[in-house]
Amino acid sequence: MKDAILKEAGADTTIDALKKLLKGKADAYEIFFTHDRGFSVEAKEGTVDALKVRSNTGVGLRTILNKKQGFAFSSVLTDDALSDLVSKALSGSLEATEDKFLSFPEPVRAGVDEEILELFEPSFGKIPEEDKIKAALSIEKSAMAFDSRVKRVRKASFAESFHSGRIVNSNGVDATHAATYYSGSVTAVAEADGESQMGWEIGMGHGKGAIDPDKIGRGAAGNAVRLLGAQKIKTVKCPAIIENTVACELLEALAGSLLGDNVHKGKSMLIGKVGQRIASPSLNIWDDGVLKGGWATSAFDGEGVAKGRTQLLSEGVCQGYLYDSYWAVREGVQSTGNAARSNYKSFPTVGISNLYIEAGSKSFDELLKDMEKGIFVTEVLGVHTINTVSGDFSLGAAGFWVEGGKIAYPIRGMAVSGNLLGLFSQVESCGADIRFIGSIGAPSLLINEIEASGS
Repeated sequence: MKDAILKEAGADTTIDALKKLLKGKADAYEIFFTHDRGFSVEAKEGTVDALKVRSNTGVGLRTILNKKQGFAFSSVLTDDALSDLVSKALSGSLEATEDKFLSFPEPVRAGVDEEILELFEPSFGKIPEEDKIKAALSIEKSAMAFDSRVKRVRKASFAESFHSGRIVNSNGVDATHAATYYSGSVTAVAEADGESQMGWEIGMGHGKGAIDPDKIGRGAAGNAVRLLGAQKIKTVKCPAIIENTVACELLEALAGSLLGDNVHKGKSMLIGKVGQRIASPSLNIWDDGVLKGGWATSAFDGEGVAKGRTQLLSEGVCQGYLYDSYWAVREGVQSTGNAARSNYKSFPTVGISNLYIEAGSKSFDELLKDMEKGIFVTEVLGVHTINTVSGDFSLGAAGFWVEGGKIAYPIRGMAVSGNLLGLFSQVESCGADIRFIGSIGAPSLLINEIEASGS
């Protein structure tokens, strides 16, 4: 089915036509064809608030001529449009700056067979529209039914999409990728005694079974209700547990520092850190492009290089960075298969695949007992303000006060500040409760000491 959809979209005929048009005109070329289709629906007050159906097909072309790169793209795939596409790309090659590091990858090794990576839902396109709408409505209904203090919800949504692509270059690379994506999410608003709190939940996966409307709705409502009655605390230095979803946000803030191009450009907090301990020995970080069922999993990256599994931190020691083909050549290393490319309109850039902190062996309850007394952080505000070069941060936070190894009461109005690498250096242990939000994954983290400014 996957190959049939791609062929029906015109991949084979478009690529064959471009090959003929390019013959003898460029030193090297790369053709990137993509086809996407999707459906999304939002529910509000028991009815459909928004519904979108989309389909997008196109081709991007990169050429190298005399060490100069040209690029052009088109969503029109007629003979005349493709001829014009080639002319524009070649013209770009003539006008660009010469770059001795320009090249396209060779077909060095085969990628993992995508059939074993659990990326495709066979029923895609066969689910009645009414059932998709019902999923969004059910998410909203479950959230509202959880507790009488839940007064309304925002953006109860369900979405499904299909993405496929084929990359062909003049060196012999010919790689195809296809995957389906499902998601459902909602934000619930709980109110009591003049106070209002919000809670959010999401379900994501490559199969429709990843979406449990009741679990998503109840999860969002529970996250909102649990914070009602939150108290302010005085400034305190104490141990803390960072909830897995918050740990994902913090890891995402570190992600840019792991990219080879950012290191070269001086936009990383990890410059010159290879071989050095930059975090707690309890911390192991991986980028796994072939993680079974991973949101960003595929056999090949955005240039057709086989993806793999790269350890970035081993017991807190920096092992290296992530690279696409260009930056690997420029830095004299091997590509890690991390060329990221969203669609045919974009150049490949260095990006993460499935980036995660390795889970530990302790349950969340065991982390609570180990901490005994301190803060359980469930929400931070302003993660986007973390300085991506120095790692310094000051974030608003909310969560719970823990006494005797048990959650005592909700707290709010805190500000936590420090340094991201410093925080990761304070990790005492990692929980077993790893969770992925999209392509970022983390377990809950027990921190030796954190400073929270209160009232």
